[in-house]
Amino acid sequence: MKQITYILLYLFPIFSFCQDSLSTENYAFEPDKVAKEAVSKIVQYTGLSSNFIVVTDNNITTAIAYLKNNKRYIAYNPNFIEKLNTKTSTNWAAVSVLAHEIGHHLSGHTLLKNQSPGNELIADKFSGFILFQMGATMNEAKAALSAIGHEMDTTKHPPKQARLEAIQEGWNEAELLKDVNAYNNHKSNSNNSITKFTYQCSFKGDDHIYFVDEKDNIIWYNNVGKPIVIGKKQTSKDKKYIWIYNYLDNFYGVDANGKIWKETTYGSVFTVGKVVKL
Repeated sequence: MKQITYILLYLFPIFSFCQDSLSTENYAFEPDKVAKEAVSKIVQYTGLSSNFIVVTDNNITTAIAYLKNNKRYIAYNPNFIEKLNTKTSTNWAAVSVLAHEIGHHLSGHTLLKNQSPGNELIADKFSGFILFQMGATMNEAKAALSAIGHEMDTTKHPPKQARLEAIQEGWNEAELLKDVNAYNNHKSNSNNSITKFTYQCSFKGDDHIYFVDEKDNIIWYNNVGKPIVIGKKQTSKDKKYIWIYNYLDNFYGVDANGKIWKETTYGSVFTVGKVVKL
């Protein structure tokens, strides 16, 4: 209990600017209240009401969002939060992690059976967007991922650089919308340049479409049409594949019929998607 109290107290300075009526003495006696108020403050900047159940869980590595009995949970490892605060020297790092998980809930990702790199970037963008509104600088919004991105990335996450760009995009978008009347004309930030693609890729259980450009970059388009590089097309050393689809530590073989294959360390081989030549 002492350890949890210490970790949750670490979050207090971030939210003191939002609600001056809360005193330090109250936090000392109600540590669980701090974490719940942290999530509540994040949701407050969306205009919604918070209905998340926040719990600690030493069995997970970082933090996760999930549904249980039709209720929305956010669980986090208190040791991970403590490490974030120590290594980054800013409480915004922990807030960004919570905002990322809230982004999964609000985007409906916890309703899906399968994760995808695209969904992770959506949650990262949400984190950057909300942290700008809460008063964080660009560097503060990126602090957690910049410091220990290797611990926050999994096989379901896109590369670190793509995630940092998603956070920056969300932060920049929030900045552009500040004090802007939605019905006043303003310059469009759309990019009209045309990218030529060689392949279109899709995976089972993943609603997103991925493309390979002429420079062999694997690209995913976010919801506002911005191209995000998440991987690389590579030459195959195995004759049964014409090329290799790679992102992070994932390598998939593409055969001449356009099937995408995954090989396990146990020797199993199975199809996970398909490729269409453009």
